[in-house]
Amino acid sequence: MITMEPVWKEKFYIGTSKLNGSWVYSPLCAGITNVDPSVNEQTQQYFFMCGNGGADNEVTGIAPQYNVSGRRIYGDVAQDYIAKLKYKLGDERKTSFKVVTDKETIIADCTITDIVDFGGQATDNEPFSCTIRVNGLPTVSDN
Repeated sequence: MITMEPVWKEKFYIGTSKLNGSWVYSPLCAGITNVDPSVNEQTQQYFFMCGNGGADNEVTGIAPQYNVSGRRIYGDVAQDYIAKLKYKLGDERKTSFKVVTDKETIIADCTITDIVDFGGQATDNEPFSCTIRVNGLPTVSDN
């Protein structure tokens, strides 16, 4: 039987502080209406003589990222943490990201980029968006 799951069942968390060297995660969900993951694969194509003109493709690297967007919710721990990073550089933008689905848990060191926490038309609620860029390879475990 084929089943489909709504995206809201996926749970997203951002590391907002450290306790005894371990990340303390806060839910990244209030005000969030869209999370768009992308693996950003680096590939190599090889055309070997025995391939008769057909290519062999190899994935040689990945740079996963999650584009997050929605509306700004002041007082939300995750959004407030991310918003405070906007004018920071280097290691101050680095944290941890966790995704929990019915099938797996993904944990990754990451850098938060492209932070938007206000702006827009006078009658709109303020926007919120950021890009969560994975540093290195994520740890993926089955649930």
